[in-house]
Amino acid sequence: MDASNVFVDLTWDDVVIKHGVLKSIQEFPVNELKHKDLHTVCSHLKIKGVKNTSKESMLEKLVSFYKLKERYGRLNDDSDPFLTPTRKEPQCPYRLLNVLFSNMFCEGLAQLGNVADWFELDTGKASNNQLFWEGVQEAFTSTSELIDNLQFNDEVLSELHHINFKRIVYHDWKKLHVMWKNLNGEYKATLDCYMMSGNHSSNFFDFCHGQ
Repeated sequence: MDASNVFVDLTWDDVVIKHGVLKSIQEFPVNELKHKDLHTVCSHLKIKGVKNTSKESMLEKLVSFYKLKERYGRLNDDSDPFLTPTRKEPQCPYRLLNVLFSNMFCEGLAQLGNVADWFELDTGKASNNQLFWEGVQEAFTSTSELIDNLQFNDEVLSELHHINFKRIVYHDWKKLHVMWKNLNGEYKATLDCYMMSGNHSSNFFDFCHGQ
């Protein structure tokens, strides 16, 4: 079939997924769709990153994005928070730290960089610890008392209480990964200054340049 003509007005309402499995698109069963057909489908649904990927990879992306849009009630919305670049807001680093140092993720955070297990290798998500960061993304976009509130009462942080920690910005897992790398890099640089011989302050915040 000529997918370029068939799928001209395609929307997410035409995608049928049952029990996490893509069954059909419009009236066409998945097993009848060719590689070029799926590429056209992804293009119309504004799913990026499928160039030169396999049919299985495109099917996986379709299911993944469908679940995200369904979860946030955006199946009839042309825009998508995970497809549109989002800017980091003041609360984002704190929400991320709340997630990473929670009981659910702190052990995994400590093990980043270890050899990937067979499950991660089999799913193709060993690179950049994708499986871990996808879990972080899901928690980051959820609401809970732990994540939605500042966890410290230190006087130094009193100026942060005007920030709306409950406001969620929909960063994808790659953006959250980069955000953590930047935070960790800044912390290590500050720690080096704090531990440097000849410094006479025992207050770590003195070396944070007001951050």
